[in-house]
Amino acid sequence: MGHKSLGEFIKAAEAIGDVKIIHGAGLDLEVGCLTELAAEQNGPLMLFDRFEGFPNDFRVASNVYRTSLRRYALALGFPIDAHPIELVTRLRERRQAQKPIAPLEVEDGPVLEHALSGSDVDVGMFPAPKWHSDDGGRYIGTGDLVIVRDPNTGWVNFGTYRASVQGRDRLSLWIIENKAGRIIAEKYWSKGLLCPVAVVLGCDPLTFMASSSRTKYEYAGALHGAPVEVVNGPWTGLPIPAQAEIVFEGEIPAPEEETIFEGPFGEWPGYYSHTGQECAVRVKQICYRNAPIIHGAPPLRPLLAWGDDMPGIGADLWDHLERSGITDITGVWGHCHGLMIVIALKQRYAGHAKQALLAASGFVRKGASMFRYYVAVDDDIDPSNMRDVLWAMCTRVDPATSVDIVSRTWTSDLDPRLTPVQKESGDYTIGRMLLDACKPYHWRDSFPKTNIFSPEERQQVRERWGGLLKELENSVTRRSAVK
Repeated sequence: MGHKSLGEFIKAAEAIGDVKIIHGAGLDLEVGCLTELAAEQNGPLMLFDRFEGFPNDFRVASNVYRTSLRRYALALGFPIDAHPIELVTRLRERRQAQKPIAPLEVEDGPVLEHALSGSDVDVGMFPAPKWHSDDGGRYIGTGDLVIVRDPNTGWVNFGTYRASVQGRDRLSLWIIENKAGRIIAEKYWSKGLLCPVAVVLGCDPLTFMASSSRTKYEYAGALHGAPVEVVNGPWTGLPIPAQAEIVFEGEIPAPEEETIFEGPFGEWPGYYSHTGQECAVRVKQICYRNAPIIHGAPPLRPLLAWGDDMPGIGADLWDHLERSGITDITGVWGHCHGLMIVIALKQRYAGHAKQALLAASGFVRKGASMFRYYVAVDDDIDPSNMRDVLWAMCTRVDPATSVDIVSRTWTSDLDPRLTPVQKESGDYTIGRMLLDACKPYHWRDSFPKTNIFSPEERQQVRERWGGLLKELENSVTRRSAVK
């Protein structure tokens, strides 16, 4: 069973030495910059407290699990030192075995320990960092759950949409038109109604992971192996995780009635993006637990090794490839937040690698994606190890015959490579590159033999010289930290 709350998960991460507590950091620069620097070092979960002008126990947690495979594994109950491809395999196996579990409605929960309404509502009572230097506001919602209910079917949806503080009782929400949250809101607006909404600012990692699923609370329950306990929001009646940290309840008016200018904001490709008039949230009620923790998940520049997204994308794409008839896949991974997808396979026939690349390029994961490069490698290459992948690309690719370009594929409106003309016209398309970095099938047996020690030989040496290798690893880590 997963951790019931964000605080419970932080205690578990602390037990494995993966938490750093920082007192008195500045909200304008230091919280965001320290979060970025720690992520670049594959550092610990950062827990900030004692902000000037706020209660000492009003906290912000960043790098919770999205920048660390160890903490991603901890959240899911997997071995924390598992190889990346093992995490993908374990996740696929769990998904195949698990069954949806409906949430359990309870009368009370920690999130209701404090309640404010009317003139007492003030979203500014909580510490909201400026996550990037040129952000156009304080984005209190980066690791949030925005909960709405379909007025026609009663289906409850929640997703993660960036939320900025806009006043004592106002937030802005940027919800892209093709997202379920926006589609549901438009159903209310078409009836002349305001859309009830609950914005949750911190919950357990597994429920947060479920925000990208189709079945939401049911999928979260499957991940937990038990129902997620929910309470009905006092103002909206929407189901809210009982163990959540903070929740803002209110309503979203139609754009014709009210919008708020928001942006820019530093998004995940590593660039500032989007400004404009967006959805307003009129906050009517605030509930929060004792010593609340805001889950800060600011988008950071894509790194070679990224955390939570990669096992999930790897598992989804692996399943897609097998459904497409591609056999003998030995691993799937993504680099730079999935901008480069790498597929390892054991070649069975001529064109096997190309078939895998073409199938992968047609994979869509809940809306537009910015997958840019697709690389196929042989099964002697670890697709999660960029050094292995680059070596294969530099020695097994013939640029004249091993590369194909697929033109005009759907991309995200966050794509920095879209031209101003494309953005203005809504032409969200760009090319994708397919690279066959496998040994040529017809003469693969004649391909030069590598001079790398075999896995068995490496293991034999590790067993005798493990202490020395650990010392060398620590030395590299110390040198990197100095830089």
